[in-house]
Amino acid sequence: MARTALKRQNFMVEPDKVRQLRRKLGARSDSEAVRLAIERQLAAKEALAALRRLRDRGTLEDVFGRLRSDRK
Repeated sequence: MARTALKRQNFMVEPDKVRQLRRKLGARSDSEAVRLAIERQLAAKEALAALRRLRDRGTLEDVFGRLRSDRK
């Protein structure tokens, strides 16, 4: 994976939740945990959008009823 430029940002977050996130993701630092969480959330949103496009074309059957078109 290519390394992208990083920019320092300041966020107000709950330390306990960051520690929990860090443990669950196996991250070595708080910053890595936040970056991983952002990357995973963006990837999940992109995957759901692709599934919705397939469903809207009629090439995907939503057997579980989880891809309602009114959700974004």
